[in-house]
Amino acid sequence: MNYYFITGTSSGIGKALVEQLLLDEKNYIFGFSRTNSLKNERFTHQKVNLANLEEVKNLNFPDLKDVKKIILINNAGTLGSIKHLGNLNTEDIITSFNVNLTSVALLTNAFIKQYQQENFERIIINISSGAAQKAYDGWAAYCTTKAGVNMLTEAIHKEQQLMKFPIKAFAIAPGVVDTEMQNVIRKTDKKDFSNIDKFHNLKESGALYEAKDVADKLIAMCENTDLIEGLISRIEL
Repeated sequence: MNYYFITGTSSGIGKALVEQLLLDEKNYIFGFSRTNSLKNERFTHQKVNLANLEEVKNLNFPDLKDVKKIILINNAGTLGSIKHLGNLNTEDIITSFNVNLTSVALLTNAFIKQYQQENFERIIINISSGAAQKAYDGWAAYCTTKAGVNMLTEAIHKEQQLMKFPIKAFAIAPGVVDTEMQNVIRKTDKKDFSNIDKFHNLKESGALYEAKDVADKLIAMCENTDLIEGLISRIEL
């Protein structure tokens, strides 16, 4: 059995991942999110608010049987309020860091602690962003936390090369996907985000990726990590 642990399964890429994975009876999925509309005998939902670190600290990775491989996909993310620094609410900054970076580190730490000594394939996929490598005005918290995700992934990789049974780790930017986050961006005032016209054009020109297509690509990468082009990479469809 392939066991997947996926955050942010209530919508977008996370939900699409669960839906596509459930088409294969060899997959069992644990989903972490605040809400859930999915039901299947091979899907277990854990209600959790990743902005609440006390809830995240209480999450556990179980002992598993008949394992072929185990995959952690840190997918959940929040753009937060799109405003320039100086105009942001303090709690918005904290929430962005907790969801996008701190919870990722906590879950990854717990995952490695639980499965480090196992001699079957274990993979960590951290969902990154092009914003990890290119700054956007109004996105300071998002850009910073996604850059942190990339560096966290590099550190995991460095450490795992020293282990007897190394866990694979990758940071993958999914490209620009047609999710609720894109709707939020397009509704932003230009004074808070000067590059908004680009995102209107992406929608109008049909250049946005569909969540299902991105999910299919990520699943293929989990099934064969040779398809992943580097430690830090980007999906191209």
